[in-house]
Amino acid sequence: MPVTPPILGEDIRQWGRQLNLFLTRNLGKLYHKTTEDNPSENGIFLWDETKNYPVVSAQNAFKQVAMKQTTPSSSVGAAGDSAGMIAWDTNYIYICTAAHDGSTAIWKRVALSTY
Repeated sequence: MPVTPPILGEDIRQWGRQLNLFLTRNLGKLYHKTTEDNPSENGIFLWDETKNYPVVSAQNAFKQVAMKQTTPSSSVGAAGDSAGMIAWDTNYIYICTAAHDGSTAIWKRVALSTY
């Protein structure tokens, strides 16, 4: 039986806490996504074992659920880093743009500011 994550509300921090609690309680219940799975029904939550992250079906496609990664210590990153990873701290949001190769700057960041 598929399980669904909490609905995103107006407070993204509260949603993040709820999602973390949801994953802690339900990770063992998640079905593993296979190549035969069809995203025709919205809201199906699966674990993509090939790419090693959760996905949810929406608009006839499986969409990656963003999970906070360890903040990179440099723009080169570390072994295992791959395109699409996201991290953040109190000053920046970091996006990984390529796979780690040991020398290329693969992490980009943008400063956070108040408005």
